[in-house]
Amino acid sequence: MCRASGGRNHRGGAGPKDRWLKALPLIVAGVLGAPLLCAAIWFSWQIAQTTKYLFDLGTSGSEAAGMVLLSLSGAFCLIFYLAFLFIGTRRRPWTWRLWSSVATLLAAGALPLWWLFSAFFADV
Repeated sequence: MCRASGGRNHRGGAGPKDRWLKALPLIVAGVLGAPLLCAAIWFSWQIAQTTKYLFDLGTSGSEAAGMVLLSLSGAFCLIFYLAFLFIGTRRRPWTWRLWSSVATLLAAGALPLWWLFSAFFADV
């Protein structure tokens, strides 16, 4: 590698240090987002168990639809989490990687943050 080329090797590709540095925001977002994603999936699992009993009691269509969407929300978070990580790995500019990392954290943390701000923990 030549120092004058800014960390690039003689063939024009990025060196190992540059690749790790470019991947760092996505790695940090993936590691920080994993516990949030687990909490989101746990939340949707709890809602799915509650939904089963609500169906047994008989609910209206709109309440049933809302509960089904809440029980699927953990899967939606997982899909968006993986999609934003994938998008971040495919785009070269730093801005794409940084915004994809932010979007990954928001996708993983959407349900836990909503859970926290809607006072779900008040009766735990």
